[in-house]
Amino acid sequence: MKKCFVFFVASTFIVSCSIPKYVFDNKGQSTGVDFTTGKWLLNDVDAPSNVEDQLTALVLKDFKGFLNDRVIPINEAKGLLLPRKINVNPDKKTLEDLKKGTNFDFFINIKASKTKEDFGSVDLTPSRFNNGGMNQSEVLLEVYDLNIAEIIYSQRVIGSTELPQDNQDVHVSKSSRSLLIGAYKKLIKDIEKKSIK
Repeated sequence: MKKCFVFFVASTFIVSCSIPKYVFDNKGQSTGVDFTTGKWLLNDVDAPSNVEDQLTALVLKDFKGFLNDRVIPINEAKGLLLPRKINVNPDKKTLEDLKKGTNFDFFINIKASKTKEDFGSVDLTPSRFNNGGMNQSEVLLEVYDLNIAEIIYSQRVIGSTELPQDNQDVHVSKSSRSLLIGAYKKLIKDIEKKSIK
């Protein structure tokens, strides 16, 4: 556990700081994708409302960096009627319909969620009442090849931080929202490192 020193007037307070931990869920995903070819369709980012706009902007910026104008958000795609919502792990028929309806080559699906939120980024619970707790968020990134209607990349990152049970009355840690953004950044670094650009 990292200790932070915060100075206030003439007194010194020791503040307990929780270090976030990020875990990759799919250890078998050793390859990335080939960003050099094809047209890419980006599904609406499925995320909690208080982080959806920020995450969507990050996703668009990152994938436009890899693909330039070859990535199109689903709400801007031209073609046949698309399903209103495409969940993670879509079935083969949905993928085949996406191909027929849009003629895109690849489909990107991102789902983010806050799975636990026991405390805020600064917790002032007196140590005698501290029962611990955890903040946890996860982000899943899927890429499908629509020409063969199969998944070619799938990775989930889980970010968490625990409230330590110690003698400190002030704890600083990442909120579930910050963990979610951190998990996404780990994911995008992973796919960038493993992919052909």
